[in-house]
Amino acid sequence: MDFFEALVRYEVALWSAVDRELSRSGQIDLGRLHALRLLERRAGQARVQDLSDDIGITVGAASKLVDRLERDGLAERTPNPANRRSFLICLTHAGEQTLRSGMTVFRAAVAQALGPQDVGAVTAELQRLHRRLVESGIGAAA
Repeated sequence: MDFFEALVRYEVALWSAVDRELSRSGQIDLGRLHALRLLERRAGQARVQDLSDDIGITVGAASKLVDRLERDGLAERTPNPANRRSFLICLTHAGEQTLRSGMTVFRAAVAQALGPQDVGAVTAELQRLHRRLVESGIGAAA
């Protein structure tokens, strides 16, 4: 249990530190920055369901998140040509700019918290542990 508690406490503390730095720098909050990054990865092919799956939140919460991104001019829904009942979500030009500037602050904040040489090593180790968990059948793929 000590390992799990330490991992969760570190994740929460790191999230809070990075979110504070984003706020201090006049950027959007970390939750919305994360959503913009996921939308960018899907290159205009994301549905609300995809965002829900990628973040690990309900479809309703993902839909509300997209509503806020649209309201702020950072993303837009367009009709899905493959399914008339759904929409695809893509970044607007403002969303792309917000993502770029936010990621600059994000990277600096994470490097400051971890030390620049440790970011790659810690990332690789967490990815390895996640793969092992998923491949063992114990953990669901995220």
